[in-house]
Formats: sequence, structure tokens, C-alpha cells
Amino acid sequence: MAQLYNPLSKPSQSAAGQLSIYLDEVNWASDTNLLTLSVGLLSDVTDITSFGLRLHYDGTGVTYSEDKAYSLTQSQADTIGQGVDNIFVNGIVTGAGHIEVSDSSNYDGSSSTTAFVKTNWASSWDTGSGAIAPWPGATDVDLYDINFTVTNTLTPISFGFSADSGDLKEGYSLSSASTRDFTIDLRLEPGDIVQAITIGHTDSGVTRTLFGDQSLIFVSNETNTKTVAMSSGSLAILSEDVNFTHVELTSTSYDNGISISDVVLQLRDIVGLSTLEGKQKIAADIDGSGEVAISDVVSNLRHIVGLDTIEECALVDSTDALVTSLNSSTI
Repeated sequence: MAQLYNPLSKPSQSAAGQLSIYLDEVNWASDTNLLTLSVGLLSDVTDITSFGLRLHYDGTGVTYSEDKAYSLTQSQADTIGQGVDNIFVNGIVTGAGHIEVSDSSNYDGSSSTTAFVKTNWASSWDTGSGAIAPWPGATDVDLYDINFTVTNTLTPISFGFSADSGDLKEGYSLSSASTRDFTIDLRLEPGDIVQAITIGHTDSGVTRTLFGDQSLIFVSNETNTKTVAMSSGSLAILSEDVNFTHVELTSTSYDNGISISDVVLQLRDIVGLSTLEGKQKIAADIDGSGEVAISDVVSNLRHIVGLDTIEECALVDSTDALVTSLNSSTI
């Protein structure tokens, strides 16, 4: 097997209250089309108590064959290269899981994945000490290797993770990097510099939807623009660094519902009744001046009644920070 480029490598540390899922290795056997992802967990505590993890994937590019007699109950020996291998057995919840499930509920908020495999763990009674054993018992653990058969070797394959909210330690969540979509490209090797930029929008339910096949216009000023194509939300490889103040979409179908409620939020922020933060504040600052002002309220009202059309969009990253430059190694 050959190692591939790892799009979700282990962070140097995990922030307080954050659970970081990472890939230790990505391995590919071209003769059998076997793709193996080695999944790990990094946290700031040794006792998470319980944890449920879904690995989402695009079923049009890979297939999954279960081996739950090993991975779920250890009633049979591990069939290497099938289903889940080398699972962290401490605390495995054996009632369900380790099988392919349709991603119809869209737990990962991605339109690029179609199915998932879920695994759950929980603290268990340690007969030796006569007490509940902390799970997982370490801050860095290898959870499992999971195997897929690649059915489409020509295009990158979409994956992602989500947590079972019913099995999360109170006050904890997956890190933003852990829940971000990623792709496995069979052509890329370790050490390759890879651009990984997806562009989408988030609705009121915090579901992120990638834009379709259209172009994004990066605007520096009225005379300086650069148009870059998107394919299923992934930005084409940039040939040079791009600096911009805002972006515009070539498609006129995207509006994302500017309404009177947005005007109310602007006014409440201006008079100090409430405070807009993060991407809400960036979106409310229509003219990009750095603050929400009456002129921004007027722009929204003119858009709502049809006197003007707001075409400018702010680009923010997964931490809600404003993005004004990109390059070919941006992840």
C-alpha cells in the first residue's frame, strides 16, 4: 500500500472543550482499490466518558463492506481490509453501529456525502479497581482503521466527520477542523502542497451548503477583478495569490433571504440593544467600513423593496474571520 496526502493531519494540541478528530495515515492499494483511513482522537482530558463518531463519505466514489462480528462484538477474528480494523476496543458500545447508513439526515451538513458509519464508546466498569474506568484513558488514541473499496478513481472522494450529540461530554464539541469537509485525492502523495478551498453558505439552521458549478468573482476595486471557477463548491486551483475586498457570484439565483429581521438586527446593534458578532456582524456591514451604520441599514432596505440589489458577499473562514486573500496552498 502507498501513503497518500493527508488532508486532516493531527493538530499540535487540542483546545479546551474541543475534541480533535484526525487522520493518522491515508493508505491506498491501487491493485485492489482498497482505501484505508486511520482515525485518531486528540483531546485535553483523559475522561470523555462517552463518544459517538460518524464518518461520512460519498457512496458514489467508494463502497463499504461491514465486518461488525469483529469490530462491534469481537466474536470473530479481524478480517484485515474489510470494514473496521484495529478498533479501540475499550468501552465499545455493542448495541448498534459499524454499518453503512444513508446520510439522509445530513448530520455533517454537507451535500457532498451520501452515507456514514457510526461507532460509539462509553466508560465501563473496571472489575479490577472496582470503579468506572475513564474513557478513553489517554489524551491521544487511535480509534480505528476503516476500509473502503474505491469505485471511481478519477475524481477526489468526499469525506467528513460528525459527532453523535447524545454521546458527547458536557461542554465539549468537535473542533471546527474535525467537522470540515475534506477530500481524498488518489493522485496526491505526502508532502504535496494542496489547495483545499470550498465555498458555501450557511442557513439559519447552521447547515452549510456548497455552491454548485459556477464562478466566483474576487473584487479588489471597480476595475480589478479575478474570476475563478467552482466545481461542486471546490474552488479551482489558483495560479497566483488573490487579494480582494469582497466576492460576487456569477449566478444571480443566490439571495439568501435578506429580510426586515436583518434590518432589525442592524438597528439593535447600532443603538446598543444587542451586539452582532462574527459572520453576522460582517454580513451586516454592507459597505465593509468595519462597523454597522445607518448607511448599511439603508442599503438593506433598498434591496428589500427592489430599488437596489446587493451583489457583494463577504468571505469568511470556519472561525468566522473575514478572508481577504487566498493562495494555492490555502487549506
